[in-house]
Amino acid sequence: MADTAIFVRSPYIVTQSGTANDAIRAELFLWNDPDSIPSTATYTLSKPIPSSLITQVHFDISPYCREYISHSTFTEVTADTTAPVGEYCYCYVKVYKNGVLQTGGGSYTAELIAFDGFSWYEDGYNTGYVKGFLNDGTYYVSDTGGCGGVYYHDDQAVTWTAVYVGLTTGGAGTTITLGETVGYIPYVHSSYVGEGNTLTIKRDGVTVSTYRFEEICEGKFTVLDCDFVNKYGAWQRLVFFKASSESMEMSNTEYFLMPSNINYTVTDNRKQVFNVNGQRSIKCNTGWVPEAYKEVIKELMMSERILIDNEPVKLKTKSTQLFKHLNDNNINYELEFEYSHNMLNYVI
Repeated sequence: MADTAIFVRSPYIVTQSGTANDAIRAELFLWNDPDSIPSTATYTLSKPIPSSLITQVHFDISPYCREYISHSTFTEVTADTTAPVGEYCYCYVKVYKNGVLQTGGGSYTAELIAFDGFSWYEDGYNTGYVKGFLNDGTYYVSDTGGCGGVYYHDDQAVTWTAVYVGLTTGGAGTTITLGETVGYIPYVHSSYVGEGNTLTIKRDGVTVSTYRFEEICEGKFTVLDCDFVNKYGAWQRLVFFKASSESMEMSNTEYFLMPSNINYTVTDNRKQVFNVNGQRSIKCNTGWVPEAYKEVIKELMMSERILIDNEPVKLKTKSTQLFKHLNDNNINYELEFEYSHNMLNYVI
C-alpha cells in the first residue's frame, strides 16, 4: 500500500536540489489496481539545475496522475465495500541527479496514492489527506438508507473502525473494522435505517472524524439525489428534498431557401430550420439546512463531476450566497443544473 495520499486537482510538486547544470530526471510510475508497478517509467520528466543562484528544479506531477483517475457513477453501498479501482491511482516517483537515484538525506523518492481532490488556497500547499470522507458535521439523507462515503488508510500497525450509534436507540452502537484499502461505508448502517445515526471514525479507539446523518421522509416533493466528487476526490451525496422544476430550451439554425423552380409552391418553407435540438435544466432546493452546509455547497460548485439521479449534469448556477444563521434564520440553497447532453440523440 502506498505511503502518502495526495490531491491532484491541486499541484503536487517534486523538488530536487543540486548545483549548476546538474541533470535532474524524475520518473513517474503510474498504475491502477489490480496491476502492479510498471517495469518502465510511465513518464520521464527532466531539466537541468539552472544556475548557481537557482539551485532547485520543480516538477508538477498532478496532471499526469489525473490521466489515470475517473469517476463514472456512484453505486450505493450497505456495507464496507472496496472503491472502484479507477477512482484513484498509485504513483511511484524516482528522482535521479546526474543518473544517480536519490534516496534519503532530503532527496526525493516517493510512494504515493493519488485522489482527484483539491485543497483550498487558504490551506496552503497540497494539504495531507484526512482519513474521513467528508467534513465533520450534520447531513440530511433520505430515509431509504444507502449512499455512502469513502475512506482510505494504510496504517498496518493500528486498527481503524467505524462506529455507528442510532439517533433513537443510542447505546454502544455497531462497530465495523475498516479494511486497509480505499473503500466506501454507508452513511447509515442497515441496523439504523429509519432513524439515522452518528458515525465516528476511530484510529485505535481515538476519534478522527464524527458525522451525524439525519433521515428525512419527504412526503410531498420528489427527492433528488445529487452525487458529486468532493474535495477529497470521493463521491458524496447531497439530497435535494424540496421543490424542483424542470425547463427546456430549444435551439436551431435558420436559412432562407431559394425555390427549386420559378413556378414555386407557396406552401413550401422559404425560411427553413435545421439542427433542431433541445437542452433540459432543473432547479433544486435543499430545504432547511444548517449553516455548515455552506461547505458542502462550496465543494459541489467546485466539482467537475456531478450526477442528478444518476444523470450527468453541469452546474448552471455560477454564484450563490453562503448563508449565516445570524442573517437568515432559515437557510435554503436553490441551485440550477443543466443536463450534459442534448434532448435529441446526436451521438454516433
